[in-house]
Amino acid sequence: MDKKWLAYRIYPEPSGTEYQHSNLIDKAEVECLFDYCQILEAMISRDGWKALIDYHGFQELYRINKKSGWFDSDNLEDFIFEVESHIDSLPEL
Repeated sequence: MDKKWLAYRIYPEPSGTEYQHSNLIDKAEVECLFDYCQILEAMISRDGWKALIDYHGFQELYRINKKSGWFDSDNLEDFIFEVESHIDSLPEL
């Protein structure tokens, strides 16, 4: 059975980097992933977002995002709205 990636970064070439659950529980790694997403080097799948939200919760992800600056949210409510809108825009994999 193939493992499904939760997030993916296009570097290093040629294969890129696949992120699994163990990667998404580390706050520093999530912050780096958010940085890569901000510059369009990475993406988080719907399942990846579910794992992030289930493990960290929106409050902690908002704190991580404040350091990264991926989503330009002024408060937690705006952040939740932006993340949910982003998730809704993702393709079903």
